[in-house]
Amino acid sequence: MSSPRSLFQTVVGKNVPRDAREDAVDGLAAARATTQLRLVVVMSGLDGRYRRRALNALGQCRAKNELETLADDRSLAQPLRERATELT
Repeated sequence: MSSPRSLFQTVVGKNVPRDAREDAVDGLAAARATTQLRLVVVMSGLDGRYRRRALNALGQCRAKNELETLADDRSLAQPLRERATELT
């Protein structure tokens, strides 16, 4: 299995195929790499599908602290904050 750092780099890489990015988010969830998943959620400029997938992965990991932090983050888009609240 790849390291969380390597998986994170795959998710945010510019020239990485969609499937590889989605697999990397899933890999972060499997590794319970909640810090990296939270960073994906807050990363501006990243396609929303990966941000939402990372947010849902945090819910699967039962990462309550990260989800609460995201729910309170006013810099995050309202739909993502609402979803974070739903997942807590």
